[in-house]
Amino acid sequence: MILGGARFLSGLLAGFLGDAFTTRPLIIFGSIVSALGVALCVFVKSIWVLHLTLGLIHGFGSGIVYSMNPIVISEHFIKHKAFAMGINYAGSTLGTFVFPKLLEYVVGLYGFRYAMLIFGGILFNSVAFSLFLRQPFWLNKRATVSNTPEICELGFQGPTEPFIISGSITGQVTSHNDKPNLIYRGLNIARLPMFYVVTFSFISFGLGYDCYNSLLVDFAIDKGIAKSKAVGMTSLCSVADLAGRLILPALTDRNLVKRSTLMILLLSLVGVLYIMLPYASECGYIFTLTLGLAALLGCGVVLFPVLLGEYVGLESIAMATGLMTSLSAVFSFTKPSIIGKPHPFTLV
Repeated sequence: MILGGARFLSGLLAGFLGDAFTTRPLIIFGSIVSALGVALCVFVKSIWVLHLTLGLIHGFGSGIVYSMNPIVISEHFIKHKAFAMGINYAGSTLGTFVFPKLLEYVVGLYGFRYAMLIFGGILFNSVAFSLFLRQPFWLNKRATVSNTPEICELGFQGPTEPFIISGSITGQVTSHNDKPNLIYRGLNIARLPMFYVVTFSFISFGLGYDCYNSLLVDFAIDKGIAKSKAVGMTSLCSVADLAGRLILPALTDRNLVKRSTLMILLLSLVGVLYIMLPYASECGYIFTLTLGLAALLGCGVVLFPVLLGEYVGLESIAMATGLMTSLSAVFSFTKPSIIGKPHPFTLV
C-alpha cells in the first residue's frame, strides 16, 4: 500500500515539475532515490523500517521514473508511438525473466537484507543510463533571445527615387512555445471529459494489475502448487506479458484497430479472466488463464499513457499524468482491504 501510494503521489509532484522543467533531471533524481531506498533495506530489522525504505523511499523515487518515462517517449515519437512505448515498458517484463529466480537464489544465499543491498546496487545503473536522456530540440522551451540593437533597412525603387527607412529595433522576442501558467493548464485538463474516463479506467486497471503482481504466487501456493514452481510460473508469464506490450499496441499504430476499441476489449477480457481464475484448480488451467491475463495487462500498461496523450495533447501530458496519478493515489490506499494478508516472511 505504501509503495503504491508513494509512487502515485510522487507522480503527482513529478507531473507538475515536468511541466515546468524537462524530464531528464527528474528521472535522474528519481533513479537515485529509488536505488537508495532498496539499498537501505540492508539496515532493516522490522517491518516498519521496511515500510519506510522499500515502501516510501523506493516508491517515491520509482514513481517519478515511471511517470516521466512515458513523457520522454511521447516527446520523441509521433509515428509508431504505441510500439515505442511497448519497448519502453518491456524492460520491466524482461527483468521478470531473471530477477524472481535471482532474488530467490540471492535471498537463500545471503538473506533478505543483503539481497536488497545487492539489488540496490543493480538499480544504481539506472542513474547512468538516465544521463543519456535529452529533450528533442524541437520542443526546447527556452528560446534564445537577444536584446542587441539591430539595424533594419528597407529600400525599394519607386517611380521617382529610392526611399530608405533606417532605424534601430530593440525588444524581446516572445516564443510561441511559451506555456500558460500551471493553474490555467490544470483547469483546461479538468474540463476534458475523456480525461476522467481514462483516469478512472486507469484506477480500476491499476487495482487489478497490483492484485495480479501481489497475489499470483500466493494464489498458486494456495491452489497446491509448490512455491518454486509458482515463482517459475511468474517468469514464464512474462513471455505473454512481453508479447502483450509489444504486439497488441503495435496493431493500433498500423490503424488495424482503434486504441479506444482495443482498451474496451482489454478491460472486458481482464474482468472475465479474473472471474474465471478462482474456479481453476489444476496447474495447467491456472497457467493458461494467467498467460492470457499477463498479455492483456501488459498491453494495458502501454496503452494508457498513449491514450492520455491523445486526449490532452503533448503540451499537457506531464500535468495530466500528475493529476491522474494523484487520483490513483487516493484509491491505492484501499488495496490492502482488497488484497488481504500476504503469506508471512522473515527478515534475515
